[in-house]
Amino acid sequence: MLVLEETPEENSSPVAVVDDVSSNERRAAFVKTSLAIGFNPSSQGPVEDLTETPLPQSNSVHPQLPGYVIERELGRGGMGAVYLGRQLSLDRQVAIKVMSKRWAADPVFVARFTREAYAAAQLSHPNIVQIHDIGEVEGSRFFSMEYVRGRSLSELVRIQGKLDPETAVGYVLQAARGLKHAHDCGMIHRDVKPDNLLLDEQGLVKVADLGLVKTPAVHRSDDQLAGDSGAGLGELPSNMTGARIALGTPAYMSPEQCRDAATVDRRADIYSLGCTLYVLVTGRPPFNGTSDVELMTKHVYDQLVPPEQIAARVPKEVSAVIQRMMEKNPDDRFQSMGEVIRTLEAWLGVYRTGTFSPNEEHISKLESCTSQFNTAKIALLRRRLITGFYALLGLSSVLILFFGNLQWVFGLAGLGVQSALVYFVLVGVARQGPLFTRSRIFINGLSCGDWVVGIATFSLFCMLLAMLKVFWIWLGFGLIGVGVAIALRLGVDRGVEAERRTPLDACERLLRRLRLQGLDEEELRQFVAKFSGRNWEELFEALFGYEAKMTARLFLLRSGSSGNREKHATWREPLIGAMERIEKARRESRERKLLQSIEQAQLIATGATPEAAEYQAKAAADAMVKAAGQVREAEEERVRVGSALYQNMIPVNVRAVLTPQQKPLEFVPTQHDPLGKFVGLLVGPQVRAALASILLAGCALWVYQNALFAGSEFKAQAAQVVESRDFTQLKKTAARDLKKPTSPLAIDGVPASATDWLDGWNAGFAGLLLFGSLFYRGNLMGMFVLLGAAVAALGNQYGIRTVEPFRAEHVALMLGSVLALIGLRVGTR
Repeated sequence: MLVLEETPEENSSPVAVVDDVSSNERRAAFVKTSLAIGFNPSSQGPVEDLTETPLPQSNSVHPQLPGYVIERELGRGGMGAVYLGRQLSLDRQVAIKVMSKRWAADPVFVARFTREAYAAAQLSHPNIVQIHDIGEVEGSRFFSMEYVRGRSLSELVRIQGKLDPETAVGYVLQAARGLKHAHDCGMIHRDVKPDNLLLDEQGLVKVADLGLVKTPAVHRSDDQLAGDSGAGLGELPSNMTGARIALGTPAYMSPEQCRDAATVDRRADIYSLGCTLYVLVTGRPPFNGTSDVELMTKHVYDQLVPPEQIAARVPKEVSAVIQRMMEKNPDDRFQSMGEVIRTLEAWLGVYRTGTFSPNEEHISKLESCTSQFNTAKIALLRRRLITGFYALLGLSSVLILFFGNLQWVFGLAGLGVQSALVYFVLVGVARQGPLFTRSRIFINGLSCGDWVVGIATFSLFCMLLAMLKVFWIWLGFGLIGVGVAIALRLGVDRGVEAERRTPLDACERLLRRLRLQGLDEEELRQFVAKFSGRNWEELFEALFGYEAKMTARLFLLRSGSSGNREKHATWREPLIGAMERIEKARRESRERKLLQSIEQAQLIATGATPEAAEYQAKAAADAMVKAAGQVREAEEERVRVGSALYQNMIPVNVRAVLTPQQKPLEFVPTQHDPLGKFVGLLVGPQVRAALASILLAGCALWVYQNALFAGSEFKAQAAQVVESRDFTQLKKTAARDLKKPTSPLAIDGVPASATDWLDGWNAGFAGLLLFGSLFYRGNLMGMFVLLGAAVAALGNQYGIRTVEPFRAEHVALMLGSVLALIGLRVGTR
């Protein structure tokens, strides 16, 4: 008979104690055990087919997800359907996994599913499919993830047959690196198979489908659905992942996972990856069967046929590695994915010496591609055209200003600003650049109040132009700017892209070849950054993206290889950083609400009162969001310092992300703070933005009304300056104009008492203080900044008295600045 003994530790595997009985008796005992956990031995399935057998396609319409457009269904699994969709905010394709309503009705399962998806979203590695978002619609949970353009390794084998051993090992090596990163974060996949290894167009393998991820926080009870005894689960296809206690795909499951998936550790993924490599080099799975139980029984008891006996081209060394990865006893396998990686690298000839040492062929090829990319003739022409255009605008504005024609200066400013904005939009739509992408995210995340403030500010700006009598000039020059932007985009940019396509393609071919040879993706990127010369950033960003470029820049600084290198478009970085901080706060708020609602539903389902469930769910959600933030910060710090010191921080923090509150918290009634909400409305960003717009617009009108930049004497001497070239007298005249007496702001139809306080530069400075405070938050911060702005703008009018040589407006500015800086110090970004 077969006796399954469980060790008390969570990550240990059950030990099979086998009496001296026949093989048939052992198989019969295993079948009986399999039936007890919900597998149907009579279920048939084309096990030899390497792809999942999809469930019958539903005739129902696709789900409607806010912010997404569903294009088509990609497939169905035991826990739901996967769709190809488009994320509207970023105009990008994503894969969307929607949980079926059958499982969504179980709040305990939903909580576990969401926690695992949320944990998987914290993983960031080139060889792992990135999870973007988690949400809920009409009672169903979903998460969107990176859509990989390419095909799965299963599809590749079905089309091409068995792969060349070196190619197969290179693909599996990439997958092992992604799985190692997940293991280092305390997570186990439990469903590694060729279907879940995706090969993109650049030869990069990504591990997909973390829906069955095993974490230290998942216990045996979590793997069994509440109230489900296994009835009905046998109707699922035999090679499909199901939500049952023996989670996984039978054709690739380790013996211990066949017995009980709740007790497996990372060595189960090593076994499944070995099965995958077996399939790639032989073209067939390691075991065949007509039912789930037959397959699982063979994994537990049958001896593996060595791969070289099936495919003569498989080297004995590769066959030995596969056999060790697929040992029945976990203690006889490789004990970590790191050992697997080092073994496969050694067979491919990739020896680690700290950093990748390229040969002369690699370096010369990369240098040639970089040189062709950076010296493209049309690219140089575009750079000169843009530089010359704005230099001409600046010079023309200065010359026109000498003649006192401020209206035409506004027109030229409109030409420059609007041409830049239109060109930015045209290029952003075509290329989806980093600044354009984050701008879309920022705009799509604006609240109704933000939109009201934005529209009001734009209307106020248009009114200001009308009051200055330059609106139509601004608009006319703007239309010219639109034409300039379109001409540049259609007439020049397309030529640049066509000219640079050749070196980019050559560089991508080089990178694909190095990936197949087993080079780690991080080392590959470091190689490109290090050997691309002084102007490396634009090519690197075109190959790998903005985030990877910023990481590579840190590597160069850390390794001392930065040298005298140029930075590409550094003006974007402060803007991108500011929008990323705002989006981070928004994302955490959304995640906190979603996690709280899910945890609350789970607690109510397990018998907690609604009040206690709300209190405990809020605490659990806060803890998980905080831990997730620490995970991301630890990873960023590890990349920044390039040290293994921070590697051990990640698993601990991931456990905190995934572990719900183990003990019920003592319920304390929530203390509502209506006063705090009221104060938040009075000092919130909408109020500060509106006041900043009013102050800046009022200051601009005051400047225009008093002709501070175009006094009469200044105008009279402008013509003489052109002939005499004596700018000394012009400077003296301008200085007298700036010091001449001014009158308070007066607007037709507005009472003088409403505008006479605005008689100096203090109002504009106060507006700048308020504008700067929009990057911070907090009621106390808002109160201090508003008080400081009020003192700066009105202090010299109401209350501040000084003695010579100090002036009231100067003291008001200093005092207001101090108060505003105190507010910014206590505020949070």
